[in-house]
Amino acid sequence: MDAQSVSQAAEFAVTTSGRKLRAPEAPSTQDLECSQQPSKTCLQLSRAGSAKPIDESGAYCCYYGFLQTLTHARHLGQLYSRSASADLCESSEMEAAALATPSQDVVLRIKKRAKALTLKQEEINKAAGIFNGFIDPFIRYLKERPERPYFKEVTKLTTGSYYEFVKIDHPDEFDVMLALPVRSYMYTEVDDWNGLYYKVTLLRQSRSFPTPFLLEDGNTMSPVKVLDEFRKHVSQFITSSYEVPSPGWKMKLSRKKQNSPATTVVMLDDKGGEVVSIDLVPALEISPPWPDSCRVGQDVEKWLGKKTKLRNNPFYFVAKQPRGHDDKEVWRISFSHIEKEILNNHGNTKTCCESYHTKCCRKTCIRLLKSLFKDLKKDYPRQLSHLCSYYAKTSFLHTLTQWKEDTDWKPSDIACCFLRVLDDFIQHVENTNLPHFFIPNCNLFYSFPPKDLKFLLERLREQKGNGLQAFAAHEE
Repeated sequence: MDAQSVSQAAEFAVTTSGRKLRAPEAPSTQDLECSQQPSKTCLQLSRAGSAKPIDESGAYCCYYGFLQTLTHARHLGQLYSRSASADLCESSEMEAAALATPSQDVVLRIKKRAKALTLKQEEINKAAGIFNGFIDPFIRYLKERPERPYFKEVTKLTTGSYYEFVKIDHPDEFDVMLALPVRSYMYTEVDDWNGLYYKVTLLRQSRSFPTPFLLEDGNTMSPVKVLDEFRKHVSQFITSSYEVPSPGWKMKLSRKKQNSPATTVVMLDDKGGEVVSIDLVPALEISPPWPDSCRVGQDVEKWLGKKTKLRNNPFYFVAKQPRGHDDKEVWRISFSHIEKEILNNHGNTKTCCESYHTKCCRKTCIRLLKSLFKDLKKDYPRQLSHLCSYYAKTSFLHTLTQWKEDTDWKPSDIACCFLRVLDDFIQHVENTNLPHFFIPNCNLFYSFPPKDLKFLLERLREQKGNGLQAFAAHEE
């Protein structure tokens, strides 16, 4: 590609950002395909580098490949950031690379893996029955005993991948926050953590938070004491009140995990096999307004609509401390309920995935990314011990705000959509920066060892280069 072609390509990438793609020419016979059977929304790119859409929908999938023709791999992420697109024409390091669009083998591999990740309805019904059969009696147990007045107003908030409908493999894990409303309080941000951790104090005494929940000063709420008290009640409920759903089965309280805000219970069958695990997370419910460091950008309004008033919702504090922090008496802010709301109301048309004719592949893409994480962690458990699914969800939420239209996520273009999602996450790893979706000044990679993050980047690039062999392993 000569200098003039590079310049034209750069101008095309910048001027088409944020709107439908247009070009006057029809596709040539030399165009590379984006999938085995390209949809009408698939923008084809010729080997000469010109953009040739099939129709007016202005699809995205070969935009991913087009960007790769413009710049070296380490600058790929910048092209996806619309704020960085203005710098594209000034880059002196752009290289003429081969057009990189998914091969038919990769497309089929992604589609097969996506299909395999779908949960079976029979397993869903069984697991949901076990969960509901435990959690509802447990909440009644907390509320009805007079010796526990501080749990009288507890409410259940189902969270996590199962209730976001992005669970992979099996419906064998459930997350639920048990929220305790707090009144007459003050919270103070812990320094050096960019709005992620807080101290909470009462302004006056309350029956909801008796002395067992407070530190020696009589005002500061202790996450350690709340978690210990909660765990004690879970144990008592299992021992004295809970009845297992089948003969020979057993509900077991798992060992306490270091720095985990959850009390985990596990259902074992008559052979000792794990059937379902449930993470029970006590949380403080805090009324809005949100802290100054927390915000949802205008991109969310442009995508989900101005009537989506996320900041009108309460937020929550859970008993989790920063890694390596000496003071354990701090709370971590949680927006898991808002994340669930966003993922379950993801379409900008308000009808997406509500009928057969308005499907999208958004959630399939995050399932695929989580599956890739799981495969990599299985192969490299030591080096990737810090890799967690919350990184996948956070990166994915950022991607959703950049690609707002439901037509950007057609199921027929699942391969190109997933590769775009993967590229966005690679960009975050490459930049060693993954901003918290609600606290943009907080880099979630703060606790990820640099050496291990570099190792992750190498493995992700390796997977892209070898045609996602991690997925291929499931085909055997």
